[in-house]
Amino acid sequence: MTTSNIRRRGGVWLGVALATALLLAQGAARAETPSPALAELIKGAAAEGKIDLQWSSSLLGGLDGVSQAVDGMNKMFGLHLEPRLTPDPDSVPQLLNKVAVSQKADQPSPTDAFVGTTVHIATAVQRDMVQGADWTALLPGRIDASTVEDKGLAARVFTTLPGGIVYNTQLAPHPPTSLADLLKPEWKGKIASNPYGASFELLSATDVWGEEKALDFARKFSKQISGLIGCPDMERVASGEFVLFAMDCSGRNWVQFQRQGAPLGFITPSDFAAQRYYYMVIPKNAAHPNAGKLFVTFLLTPEGQRILWKTGDYDLHTFPDSGMHKVIADYEAKGVKFREFTLAWWAQHPEVVPAQRKAVDIITKQQ
Repeated sequence: MTTSNIRRRGGVWLGVALATALLLAQGAARAETPSPALAELIKGAAAEGKIDLQWSSSLLGGLDGVSQAVDGMNKMFGLHLEPRLTPDPDSVPQLLNKVAVSQKADQPSPTDAFVGTTVHIATAVQRDMVQGADWTALLPGRIDASTVEDKGLAARVFTTLPGGIVYNTQLAPHPPTSLADLLKPEWKGKIASNPYGASFELLSATDVWGEEKALDFARKFSKQISGLIGCPDMERVASGEFVLFAMDCSGRNWVQFQRQGAPLGFITPSDFAAQRYYYMVIPKNAAHPNAGKLFVTFLLTPEGQRILWKTGDYDLHTFPDSGMHKVIADYEAKGVKFREFTLAWWAQHPEVVPAQRKAVDIITKQQ
């Protein structure tokens, strides 16, 4: 091959390489170009200039998680929203009440986005407290029908496995594998529970255990427990103050302690394998509704989900690249069949709220 041919072919190859690089760059640019709905939302959030977030400090990775998410949102969307972040020591129902009180007083909501599980979000929707969004138009191909409920009023942000049993692996090398096992004599006086009857609102449904069976279990279980603690207080199980904790609220509160070397394990009960979601909604009286919607949108991007997994040990299992996708797949490979509890399910079971109140009364009065 002559020198001129080599040069000619080299020029062709170089031209092809440059053209390919240009096409790839254009494709990447298109991939990063926001949808029209997202572009409009970014513009609206920029005009607002601020975002107020108040939440239960046990959720969304605490202050660290929410701070990282706001920083990531600003960076991803080219904004400089000024955040006012307020970790709330109160429970989720108490924060929901604060939002309701602000609406009745015709005042701005204390938070531009509210996070809660089925009961909290259903309550907010029933009281006409939230505004919708076309979430699927914001991130087409990422947010789809499996992510949104109640006609766009609520967006799922992470998956939880409520109703589980947390145990001290050193003190309970052979832990109970079902809720029924918790009633065995060897566990009497070694169990902590929570004062809010977590998961009894699910157990007592007519298509699960039913109220009679659930409250019979509550009466027997209350005689087994030796104390009431909050779901985040897993250090009290790790220390050996309690051998077991049931029923856990999210199925993930124990993970951070285990990663730090605490002797904790978790059991999904064979007689109650539950799966539900934490949602985010935008209050009707949000001071910065565009910023609130953009924050939720960011949490559903791969970057936002990674922050939730890193700081809170949970994300949305319906995303194939999520941590919870693998967690649930591992359970299912062992034969566990999860029952999904959604907002639509909740709307069909008004009997569960009074049943849960009865369970709380039984458990707290026993202590």
